[in-house]
Amino acid sequence: MKNYKSTKGHGVLSILGITAVYDLLIITLLFIVNSYEISTLLKITIIVFNLYQIYYILIYSSLEYSIDDYNIYIKGSFGLKNLTIPFKDIKGYKQESGHIKGIKLSGYGKNHFAIGRAIIKKIGSTYMFVTSTKNVIYLKTDDANYGLSPENFNDFKLQLNNKNIYEMDWEYKPNKNINLYKDKKFFIPFLIVAVVVLVITFNPIILYLNNRLPNKMPLSFNSNFIAVEFGTNKQFAFKQMFYGLLNMAVLFCMYNAAYLYARYDRKSVYKFIYIPLILSSFFLVVQIRILSRFI
Repeated sequence: MKNYKSTKGHGVLSILGITAVYDLLIITLLFIVNSYEISTLLKITIIVFNLYQIYYILIYSSLEYSIDDYNIYIKGSFGLKNLTIPFKDIKGYKQESGHIKGIKLSGYGKNHFAIGRAIIKKIGSTYMFVTSTKNVIYLKTDDANYGLSPENFNDFKLQLNNKNIYEMDWEYKPNKNINLYKDKKFFIPFLIVAVVVLVITFNPIILYLNNRLPNKMPLSFNSNFIAVEFGTNKQFAFKQMFYGLLNMAVLFCMYNAAYLYARYDRKSVYKFIYIPLILSSFFLVVQIRILSRFI
């Protein structure tokens, strides 16, 4: 088996710089904001964001490729990334250099590196494992394309040629048949979000109309979930309804984003439905907590 390190650029410095800027911004907001809902969302955001950043720093720093008689292997740190591409599935390759010309679908990257999925001009939907754009090789299979940046680029190409895999051009066409409602992995979470949003929106209104709410209800909380402002039950009901409408707007935006991305890469659409799912679940839990304490 032959091993090839990935050509390293300045990707780690870029990720670290972005991490520092966003962490500073979120921490500053945590000191400024005295709202339970917003401070909780900010705390969740900073944890998820830093885990995301650490993951891509580890992948970028440790990425390497291996070749044996049958497969190409893409490996990351501590098994975080372990992908096998059989030679029998590879139809050909294309080599490029310079700025990555494409649109990021998921993962991390800019013009000079990319780890994740992207739509590359004249290539199509591609799993990117590119740590430098000095020399990039794109592999084509029936299921997907792969972007690699091995250090010993010419020897890597020679290994492909020895397996009767040669440079070629191919045509990429966006998907025209987009039926998200037929995809259970997308549509079931969509239905769950829709139900949760309806509960957030109408549950307080129904309670208000049935005189189930006390005359005095909390309208805002500090970061320790202590009520700092009270109002009438009508004000509370309509404020909660506003949160529901806000979640509806997020769901609408994410659905449209998923529909647009589905033209280029069907697998990338699922992340869009989980954003409103997490957000609406958070507001539902907060609403239940308020109602259970003050009714």
